[in-house]
Amino acid sequence: MRRAVPILAAVLLLAGCSQTTTGSPTSASAPTGSSGTSDAPPSSSRSGSAAEPKKRPKTINVRDVDPCTLLTEAQRAEFGADQAPRKSTVPNLDWSVCYFNRADHKYIVGATVITTEGLEFYTGSAKRDEAEKLEVGGFPAVLVKRPGRAPSCVVAVDVSDGQMVDANIGSFGETDVDTLCQLAPRVAGAIVATLMAK
Repeated sequence: MRRAVPILAAVLLLAGCSQTTTGSPTSASAPTGSSGTSDAPPSSSRSGSAAEPKKRPKTINVRDVDPCTLLTEAQRAEFGADQAPRKSTVPNLDWSVCYFNRADHKYIVGATVITTEGLEFYTGSAKRDEAEKLEVGGFPAVLVKRPGRAPSCVVAVDVSDGQMVDANIGSFGETDVDTLCQLAPRVAGAIVATLMAK
């Protein structure tokens, strides 16, 4: 099981979207104090185009953020992640990921810090199925759903130009993809709340 986790992470993060879900999940309210980042005035335009500014409540630089700090102990407990966090990287990408595993193996919770790609990674390639656009805590986001024998769901949140954080939930078949895609926006909301509180 342990050796399979990094493989699952790559699947979660690189998965295409073959179906969509409805709704616009948002995170719970969080303090909006300084996070040591450069704040930029929000734009009135929200678009998937890399050339246009995105509307965000603030700009958050995640370059030096440890992904294992993106979920607090209380947040991990909410998702049943009762195992010690495990930090890793995504093969062939400069992405840092932390796994918050469950002893019952119902699903794996992952949080990823990405400083080399924006949401266009999921929306800009003709080879990828359409990702569902969402808003998480006021930030532009997309949901990528992948059913199958090892279903997964990713919610990527645009926190800065060319930077994002991913909430990724995967299973080896113990949990269906629709349930995973209900959980992923909640995990993304928790991650955003943690970042906003920093």
